[in-house]
Amino acid sequence: MKSEKLLQKVGKHICAVKINRQLAMSLGMRGGIDRVVDLAHDLALPAIMDAKLNDVGHTNEFMARSFFDIGFDAIIASPVAGWENGLDTVFAQANSRGRAVILLVYMSNPGAEAFYSMLVVQGREAPKPVFELLAGMAIQWKAQGVVVGATKPDIISRVRELVGPGMGIYSPGVGAQGGDPRKALDAGSTYLIVGRAIYGAPEPEKAAMEFQGLVS
Repeated sequence: MKSEKLLQKVGKHICAVKINRQLAMSLGMRGGIDRVVDLAHDLALPAIMDAKLNDVGHTNEFMARSFFDIGFDAIIASPVAGWENGLDTVFAQANSRGRAVILLVYMSNPGAEAFYSMLVVQGREAPKPVFELLAGMAIQWKAQGVVVGATKPDIISRVRELVGPGMGIYSPGVGAQGGDPRKALDAGSTYLIVGRAIYGAPEPEKAAMEFQGLVS
C-alpha cells in the first residue's frame, strides 16, 4: 500500500502521523487505515485522526469510539459543536482510554478569516474574535492541543498567549497553502503539519528531513 511505503521512508524524520478523512474514505477502516496506524505504532509514532468532529453527541461518540478502537491516539474535533451533547462524549471516550483530543481553533485556508476572526459578544464582555473563544474552550475542556493554521503567525502568537506554554499548537498549511514553517514556529507553534509538503514532493524523505532540521 502506497501510504505504508511512504511512512516507511519518512517515519524516522517525523514525530507523528495525521490521517485525514479522505484517506480514511479511500482506504477504509479495516484492512486500510488500521494498517497505517499499526505501522505508525511500530515506528513509535502516535497516530492522529483528523476527523474534525462537529456533530451531535451520539454521532460524535460513535465516530470517536470507532477511531479509538482501531488504535488512534488522538482525534481532532471542532469546538463549535459545543460541550453538552456535543463534544462531551468525545472527551469522555478519550479520557476513559487515555487518548487525546485536539481542538480546531483557526483553519489555514484564506476563507477561514470570515468566521474565525469574526467579533462576537458574550454577555457584557468586550467583543472578541471567535478564535479566542475557541481557545478558551480548549482550556476549559482540558484539550491536549489546538490547531491553528501556519498561514496566520499573528493568530498563532495570540493563541499561544491565551493557552500558555504547556499546550501543543498544531499548525497545518505549511508549503501547499503558503504557510512559512519558520514564522509559525517562531510565533509559538509546537508541531508543523506538513503532509502534502512531504508526500507531494519529488523526494519525500528529503523533504521530511528538511522539515526535521527546522525543529531540531
